[in-house]
Amino acid sequence: MKKILLSIAFLGLLTTNSFAQRNHRNLIETGIKIGGNMSRLTGGNTQDFKPGLQIGGTIEVPLSFYKKFAVQAELQYAVQGYKGAEYDQIDINTDEVTETLKLEDVTMHYLYLPITFKYYASKNFSVELGGQVGYMLHAKGQFDANKYNTAREYMYLTDPRYVASYSQLDKAVFEAGYRSKDYEDYYEKLDYGITAGFSYYAESGLFFNFRYYMGLQDIYKIDNDYQKFTIPDATDELLKEVNYMNDNLKFAKMTNTSVQLSVGYKF
Repeated sequence: MKKILLSIAFLGLLTTNSFAQRNHRNLIETGIKIGGNMSRLTGGNTQDFKPGLQIGGTIEVPLSFYKKFAVQAELQYAVQGYKGAEYDQIDINTDEVTETLKLEDVTMHYLYLPITFKYYASKNFSVELGGQVGYMLHAKGQFDANKYNTAREYMYLTDPRYVASYSQLDKAVFEAGYRSKDYEDYYEKLDYGITAGFSYYAESGLFFNFRYYMGLQDIYKIDNDYQKFTIPDATDELLKEVNYMNDNLKFAKMTNTSVQLSVGYKF
């Protein structure tokens, strides 16, 4: 964490014109930014938005002398994730709702490298379009939003209420890969996607940035490679539960989505 913050601070301080007169023809401008975000995973069992934060450094290079067009690179540390959505617990014999449960919230830590192309409609306003590549540093929570089961309350060892069992079904679920405390068993560490937004620049050097991020990487790609499971010697009652679980497991693509609002300073 300290290394990340030091790298961002170093990027923000790398400038040769920090004390030069500010004008719209500066060759290169660097800056720092900090702000909040609202993020979630979409696709499959889409979850609810969760507040987070991001902090980073920027460097902008004009593509024309009067800087109508420019390209900007950033190094950004982001905390994002999702709030677990509610779902109904079902009695598989009657198909009636017995209770409403909520998936655990998940927090993910990323290091992103956004690159955006900017068009300056005026000296104080620009629009941007680009993309970013990120690497997951860590994650915490009940990771599998696709594989929760409406008929079986405890499907994760990460659930603090879970009590270990040695039944055939528990063994099959475990061997199929659906019980793990390691986020690397669920998530792809590499993330990438498209960004779009706009910025307003004050004469003092302060700027305000709004950005939307649409991820393209299937975050659950590893998890979605798991297979549905079988129990060859299952009783009729157990087979009914196994079939219900398999019918309700999802293997759908899920991607990061976030809306960001930041304030920064250009040197």
